[in-house]
Amino acid sequence: MLRRSVARTLADFEIVSVSSGAEALAIFAEDTDFDAILSDVMMPNMSGPELFARCYHDYPQLAQRFVFTSGNPESARTELSRVIEELGAPRPILLAKPSPRESLLLALFAAAAHGEPASGTFSVGGEGDPVEVTNYRG
Repeated sequence: MLRRSVARTLADFEIVSVSSGAEALAIFAEDTDFDAILSDVMMPNMSGPELFARCYHDYPQLAQRFVFTSGNPESARTELSRVIEELGAPRPILLAKPSPRESLLLALFAAAAHGEPASGTFSVGGEGDPVEVTNYRG
């Protein structure tokens, strides 16, 4: 249900939606031309950080394009930090969920731009222009 909701949120974009880390890896084995990878941190059978570690080793160009979401960002940050430290990898973006559409889009655009990796939890504030992105607890 959540996956369908995110897909509707990103309906303006071409997306590939999968139900597991193993399914994502099977797709990456055939095609790695993705602008950004959106992954939950906690998933059955293979966690988001485990998927990230596999991509870091097998598809390093994808590792810089990860955006993670978590309903418990403090716990997620701990798990991500452990994996990142073991790999010596750059920190991916971590969003608290639920996140406003603007937060999700900005995080995905940042990942797609291959910009400087950012860690932390982000929120978007402001009713009008300009939109402000705040990095907190990071």
